[in-house]
Amino acid sequence: MSEEKRWISIERLLDDYSIPVLADAAENHKLQTINALGQRILATDGHVDDKKSKAYALEHLASRYAMQQDPGPDDYLFNERLEIEGSPLDLFGWPEDQLPNFNNIQPHFQNPQAQKSWTQRSLKEFEEELRQAGSLGKAGELHGVSRQRYSEILKDKRDAANWGKV
Repeated sequence: MSEEKRWISIERLLDDYSIPVLADAAENHKLQTINALGQRILATDGHVDDKKSKAYALEHLASRYAMQQDPGPDDYLFNERLEIEGSPLDLFGWPEDQLPNFNNIQPHFQNPQAQKSWTQRSLKEFEEELRQAGSLGKAGELHGVSRQRYSEILKDKRDAANWGKV
């Protein structure tokens, strides 16, 4: 008989990772749950009422997040209830050898406009792109600019790299 893989539940992971990170992992990293026979299965894409669905797990994470954001005087009752009854989040998670890399999960909106402009890249990046494109015109087309405009930007990069050199 094979050795049972260690189960790491979302409930346990709440001690180490933020709810936004765990929610992103649940949505995007093959969340598993345990069926009535104790078998690990992929969480379904069903409705929040389906106790085997990602939506069900996410609903419970959302409730926890709301409690964290607005703690109340009765929160201790919730924690006592968890100790006695367990948490629905105990039934969702991953085997230890299939855990997502939580440290690489970026759950918050990444504004594509906040990324640096293609004109702000290094000279080395420009020269590699030019080599791969084969010509100034084709390199310019990659960014929707003319050959002349691409050439001007590349010249500025080269001048800046050579500034102060004799």
